[in-house]
Amino acid sequence: MRSARRPDVHDHGSTVPVLFGPVLLYLIGYLSVPAVAGFALMRIVTPPPRRIDALLVTGASTTTFLVAMLLFPSFALPPQAIVVLLAAGIVPFVLWWRGPHLIARVVVVAPWLVAAAFVTAVLRAPADQAGAFLAALTAVSWMTFCVPRSRAGRVVLRVVAGALALSVVAFTGSVAAGGSL
Repeated sequence: MRSARRPDVHDHGSTVPVLFGPVLLYLIGYLSVPAVAGFALMRIVTPPPRRIDALLVTGASTTTFLVAMLLFPSFALPPQAIVVLLAAGIVPFVLWWRGPHLIARVVVVAPWLVAAAFVTAVLRAPADQAGAFLAALTAVSWMTFCVPRSRAGRVVLRVVAGALALSVVAFTGSVAAGGSL
């Protein structure tokens, strides 16, 4: 009878610790969140972003969204809502990257999409912090298109931008302090 382990076969196991994957995801998230939160905070006093800046912010927001989905797979949001938020978060990146000729049309609906994502984030925050975080990331992505034309629109944009920046930083800080939700 032969033993279960054959001496002529070498081991194909990994020497990388099992924790490397989640640590890498946390690092990616921690590196992309400052770009998202910084943009939202700076949007209070700066004009609309240039194309390269918008690509950086929307790319960082989408990356953070995907990392959050991988790190915290159990959201209280229905799966359909997560798919809608993901699609809504990716569309701004695609528009800035491949469809700059469509930006003039998107500017009209962007404030409404930011408002919808912001209200979703505010309403979900008490029950589902991770779901509110995803909605806030989606709102920041669409904020790259917002060009308020009135004084009231500028005030609302500034308040929403500040609230989104603080919520993204607060969620990331709570994850960093506690390691999980």
